[in-house]
Amino acid sequence: MLRKYIVYARDRVRPKLAKFDQEKVSKLYSELRRESLLTGSIPITVRHIESIIRCAESHARMHLRDAVGDQDLNVSIQVVLESFIDTQKYSVMKSMTKTFSRYFQRSNTELLFTILRQMVHEELSLTRSRMTAGALIEKVAISEKEFANKARQLDIQHLRHFYDSRAFALQNYHFD
Repeated sequence: MLRKYIVYARDRVRPKLAKFDQEKVSKLYSELRRESLLTGSIPITVRHIESIIRCAESHARMHLRDAVGDQDLNVSIQVVLESFIDTQKYSVMKSMTKTFSRYFQRSNTELLFTILRQMVHEELSLTRSRMTAGALIEKVAISEKEFANKARQLDIQHLRHFYDSRAFALQNYHFD
């Protein structure tokens, strides 16, 4: 059945990007160009934009649509943008993530995990710089107040549910 689906989608479905969507992609391209020049990061190229368009068309094809919809384009922008930002230096990555956060359609939980991982990374770097070579780091403590402030910047107010979530425990985080 899966083979028939793939053959049908490959042979009969040819979704195209609408004019409105092309404007959205070109606006993103100009924003990324400007930001990469300001931060001194790896420059965005036309190849990245072509990837966004191909990914959007592929996403629409998977859903057997004749036209690329807004959802297809958003998913493709998110995937390519995340990939591009992840290739940057850490300091540039933080800046670009904040600048282009509106393109990421993430749940509050995902956003909170991103903040938490960044804070853990920063704390680990700081702790390693203070320790002797070869010493093991068993625990990293993050300020709850600082975490809450960063969450508020993303308009996330209530953290209790996040701390009590199964996902929080599965990531080996503990709230004291």
